[in-house]
Amino acid sequence: MDESKIDASKYYLIPIRDLRIHDLWVSHLVSQTPHFKTVYSNEPVTSRLFREAGYHVEPIPFYDRETYSATEIRAKIIHGEKWENLVPSSVAQYVKEISGDQRLRELMQTDKPTHQNTTIRRSRRH
Repeated sequence: MDESKIDASKYYLIPIRDLRIHDLWVSHLVSQTPHFKTVYSNEPVTSRLFREAGYHVEPIPFYDRETYSATEIRAKIIHGEKWENLVPSSVAQYVKEISGDQRLRELMQTDKPTHQNTTIRRSRRH
């Protein structure tokens, strides 16, 4: 937010633990935050839960989604492609500081054989 020169008096950053229980999520979040009337979300479950609780839900407009998609950015990181220009410089710096790029590549490794290396053996019945 500082990098974008957004006045800190204009927003709150409130860490909220995810309960992983849909029935309690809205009341838990509401109990941890100042009063609000509108929820901004593109996530279907979140949107539905808040609508059912009587909140007004607005979608967040996407900006050039094909380029600035988290899925695409993760794919670039995994494949060793340039990705830093797709996020704010402070985000790229933080990801590197915590070795997030390396961790992501490690998480994508598998011990399962790839399709090309798999030999299918069939038993013959006599």
